[in-house]
Amino acid sequence: MSYRRRRGLSGRLSRSFRSEAAERAAVAVLLILVMAFASGATYSIATNRPVSIVFLPGGGMMIFLRSMNMQTHAETIVVFVYYALGVGGLLLYARAVSRPSDPRTTKYMLFFSFLLVLLSALGLYNGYIEKHLRM
Repeated sequence: MSYRRRRGLSGRLSRSFRSEAAERAAVAVLLILVMAFASGATYSIATNRPVSIVFLPGGGMMIFLRSMNMQTHAETIVVFVYYALGVGGLLLYARAVSRPSDPRTTKYMLFFSFLLVLLSALGLYNGYIEKHLRM
């Protein structure tokens, strides 16, 4: 009897995770976790006293610190947003290619996906230059 219950419960769970909505939710959660860990959230969580942002004496502020041993919270957030822009552009591109409906809509989707990926790449490149090459 207990074998039937376990089989029934696991069958119901597997059927509920096979639905398209659950699959999309699982993919969205996985993408957000990967973007968060890739942007440096582990460093922000693991440090004792992390720096949120650095204010310069002239009145400016610095988001990207020029050290490989330190990272600000603002840097983590900015890099996460750039990763989210890139992932959003790639998802929009995949939707435009896999489900072409109206040619005009597909053209706009392709244009905006290219724009999102380009903005993401330029932002990440600028952050890389700011972090590593400007001393």
